[in-house]
Amino acid sequence: MKIILTKQEMFYSGVAGLSRQLESVVNNRSPRFSEKYSGELLGYHIYGAMAEMVVCKAFGWYWDYSMNTFHVSDIPGKNIDVRFSRMNTLKIRPDDNNIIVVSVSGDMPNFKVNGWMYSEDGKRPQWERDYNNQGRPAYFVPHEELLNPYDLKDVVS
Repeated sequence: MKIILTKQEMFYSGVAGLSRQLESVVNNRSPRFSEKYSGELLGYHIYGAMAEMVVCKAFGWYWDYSMNTFHVSDIPGKNIDVRFSRMNTLKIRPDDNNIIVVSVSGDMPNFKVNGWMYSEDGKRPQWERDYNNQGRPAYFVPHEELLNPYDLKDVVS
């Protein structure tokens, strides 16, 4: 499912991502992973916020530009966590419990909703990885195993 963000949508979701990064720095939050290069975390925050905007645009849902809502749905009133990645897998963390996880990829302004999966269905031993042996294993579900993005609206009310 391809979604193109407008200039205004990119601006507002980009500002939300920037705000998330600034808030993390000001409050001395420890990142889950260290940066490989300067600005990497800022990019993750911006693209993560844009991915949330993409999913809301795709399904006609409201997005509230949220900040500091850890382990709470990325989309108000839905039980959904949105994950942006340039890899061909959807990351499901061990502490993702009873949620729908949606995969988004792409580059401004062109994005793609790759599919989705219930968190519990993605926790299969064959998909578990601990990249770079950082002691933070997660499940990386291949995109071809994801459920059709067009079916998501029927599942989520």
